[in-house]
Formats: sequence, structure tokens, C-alpha cells
Amino acid sequence: MRNNNFDFLRFLLAFIVIIGHIVRLSDVKVLEPFAIFPVFTGFFCISGFLITISYNRTSSLILFFKKRIRRILPAYLIVVITCLVGLSLVSSYSFQEYFKNPQFYKYLLANLTFLNFVEPCLPGVFGSNVMCAVNGALWTIKIEIMFYLLMPVAMFYINRIKQKHILLLGFYIFAVVYRNIFLHAEGDYTAMLARQLPGMLSYFTCGMALYYYFDFFKKHKNIFFIIGLVLLVCEKMYSSYEIFTPFATSVIIYYIAFSFSWLNNFGKYGDISYGIYIFHFPIIQLAVYFGFFAQHNPFFVALCIIVVVLLLGFLSWHLIEKPFLKKVRLTKKHPVIT
Repeated sequence: MRNNNFDFLRFLLAFIVIIGHIVRLSDVKVLEPFAIFPVFTGFFCISGFLITISYNRTSSLILFFKKRIRRILPAYLIVVITCLVGLSLVSSYSFQEYFKNPQFYKYLLANLTFLNFVEPCLPGVFGSNVMCAVNGALWTIKIEIMFYLLMPVAMFYINRIKQKHILLLGFYIFAVVYRNIFLHAEGDYTAMLARQLPGMLSYFTCGMALYYYFDFFKKHKNIFFIIGLVLLVCEKMYSSYEIFTPFATSVIIYYIAFSFSWLNNFGKYGDISYGIYIFHFPIIQLAVYFGFFAQHNPFFVALCIIVVVLLLGFLSWHLIEKPFLKKVRLTKKHPVIT
């Protein structure tokens, strides 16, 4: 389990998300061919496996939550507060109007409680952009936090039964039914509800299953990869439902994670994926706000954004995330699983 490519995969998924958001937020025609299929679900596939390892290898529940908080919270708070204060410089309101506006405090409260969808915008900020959201990528953090909170309950039952696949399959079916109900329901908020915790649980559950049936998967990973690829292509082409997509996406990711050993050391200089994920959205929004895409070559602007975001990810890991993780007291027997 230790030799894997999850650092590479998380970086790749985060990079694809950046490209997708550049295309969507810039609204530049020549960039549209580079729009890539949304891959945020891949993070939940990986998280399900790694968080299950972390939980089962951590000596106490307090230590488990301490590790999770130190992994997520410091960089998250910095990006929220930095945007909250720094974007006052580009607001159409005066400083006094900006900091007295109720929307300012609503944004602060919503983001500090991970309810980003309640108020994604700041007063007078990015009003002329395609969307006013300051950091539309943060919605997944809420779901990740909820997974952490559910782990003790789920593990209480899973670790006490021999036929774990029955309970895991139950989780999977429940999540798939929930997601498909809202995907095909009418209403303004059904799409948003479809991608909340119950719907995303199917991807997370696949990661949990990998932990408990790792040897079986490793032995038959080539077969799993082929089955997953066929299921994914067929369901995307011929069905509007997502029944096998979570399973198919997961086994493809896990196949890559435990193949290509030359990628095992990808993260030796730092795990920058989380940093680039949480910082990229406001950087793109600023580039759109200042008219960089309209005034300059959009490919050059996109490249500059990517370079800036990669640098921020590197700095975030080495100056914020890594120092906080080091403060968690762990034995050699129970290393940090990020």
C-alpha cells in the first residue's frame, strides 16, 4: 500500500480542474476545446482509501481528527481570509461600504462553516465576470469534512462484521439511488443536491472497499481496469444515469495508483495538490476581472495562471500545510496519511 502514485494522481486531478475552470471562467472560444471532463469525483475515490487507512492506523479518535484538521484547516482559513480582505481592493464598493455590507459577514460565516454555497460572492466583487463566486472550488471541502465526521460511525459497524462487502455495497447503492434521483429531478437546486454528501458517498465507499479488499484488487487489477473502462465509456455514451460510474472511475484510478512504479516518488518535493486546488479559482477570477484574457493571448494568460497557481501550491505546502502536519505527534508505527 505504501508504494503508490496518489501524489501524482491528486496533482493530475487538481491540474485538470484548473484547466476546466480557466476555460469556463474566461469564456474564451479558442480555449473551449481544452475543456476536460469534470474530475472532482476522483478526489473522493482517493480520499476514501487514504482516510480509511488513516483512521484504522491512528491510535485514538482525537488524534485522527487532529490530523484531519491540521491537513485541511490552516490553508483553507488562509485562502478564505485572504480573499475576504484582499478582494476589497477590487470591489466596486468603498472600503467602508465593503466592510459594513451584510454580504461580507454572510460570506465570512458561510465559508468558515464550509457552507460556501450559502454565500459564494463578496460585495461588489467580480460582478462583471461570468460568475461572481470568489472560490467555487471550495464546495468539495465541505463534503470531505463530512466524510471525516462519518468515519467513526461507519468504521464502528464495518470493523465489527466479517462480510464487510455487504455493508459497503449498501452504502454504495444508497448513494447511487440518491444521486440519480436528484440528477433527474426538476428544480433549481437539484443538480447541487445531487453532488452533496449522500451522492458522493459512492466514490468514497469504493476507496474504503479497496482498503479491505486490497490484496484481491491488486491480484486482479488488470481485469478491474478493463471492466472499469468499458463500464465508464458505455454509461457515459448510452445512459443518463450514473450507476456504475463511481465504481468504474474508482478502479481506473486505483489501477493507475498501483502501476507505473516510476511515479512513486512524484511527491518527494511536496504534496502541492491541495494548495493549487484551493488557490486557483480566485487567481483565475482576478485574471478575468482585469481583462487579461481580452487584452492578451489567452494561451499565454492561461500559462501564467498555471505557473502562479503552481507556485502558490508549493508555498502553501512548505509554509503552511507541512509545518502544521509536523506538529501532530505520531509514532513510527502510525505515519501520517495525507
